[in-house]
Amino acid sequence: MILDKSACLFAAALISLITCRPAASHDLSKAPERPRNVRPPETLQSIDLGKEIPGMNGRKLRMRRVTLKPGGAIPPHSHTDRPAVVYILQGQLREHRSDRDTPVEYGAGESMIESAALHHWVENIGNEPLIGLVLDIPHDGGASSFKTDQILKAYGRSKHSHK
Repeated sequence: MILDKSACLFAAALISLITCRPAASHDLSKAPERPRNVRPPETLQSIDLGKEIPGMNGRKLRMRRVTLKPGGAIPPHSHTDRPAVVYILQGQLREHRSDRDTPVEYGAGESMIESAALHHWVENIGNEPLIGLVLDIPHDGGASSFKTDQILKAYGRSKHSHK
């Protein structure tokens, strides 16, 4: 099959768009190194999934209320081995995701998924406290600690280079 010149140029342009697309990046220049203006999460309920579902030993289903004061932020972290669903009860949240080129904003009545492959950081962009209902499945030891250094390193940054 012989392709004409315009078909070849189109194919080359399409291939370059697919293969040369920049990696998604969340803005780390404003990401805090530690939680900022965040109240300690309040556990509302939890259930031992090992007693409920075969093969779930050491896991629990947990529901927490998380509150970020205006200007509050949670630093870059991963949800590896701790997937979650968040329902926004009040306020405005901006999420900086590793799988998107631009931040995503959520308001009251909206929900977001924090999957195992996700690296992100979040901030309250409103003038009132942001209150979210978080349902996750951690190991009995609780939530994984923030992995800010590892996340920044994965994006070619040190924790001191983004101030």
